[in-house]
Amino acid sequence: MNDQLTFDDLRAYQAGRLSGPARHRVERLLLEDPFYADALAGLEAMQQTATPTSEQLASLRNALQERIHASATKKRLWPLWIATTTAAILFMLAMAIYFIFFAPKHAQKPRPANSPKATVEIIYPVLTAGFLRA
Repeated sequence: MNDQLTFDDLRAYQAGRLSGPARHRVERLLLEDPFYADALAGLEAMQQTATPTSEQLASLRNALQERIHASATKKRLWPLWIATTTAAILFMLAMAIYFIFFAPKHAQKPRPANSPKATVEIIYPVLTAGFLRA
């Protein structure tokens, strides 16, 4: 048996549109769980006001958004920026230390004999020796 009530169940109960067993189930849950009893009382209070439920929800959302934007001032966001910047700097420092000290080093490949630098190293002593003899 389903022991949960929905908003539609409460509205149908309040309007008297439930059959006998369904009405009995709702009444039993209202007696057993004070949360459902409070929900039904809140539903009755909302319906006594002139505004419909959807308009009340929209006004609550708007009030919540205004409250969030009012509380998110630069002064309140400053510690968040400090923490974020500190974390980013520490992360970069840790990565630099890792790559400098702990990352595997790649051995340098020996240069082939016909590379430009090797050719200069071979030719230069010959040229200087020739100039010195002359």
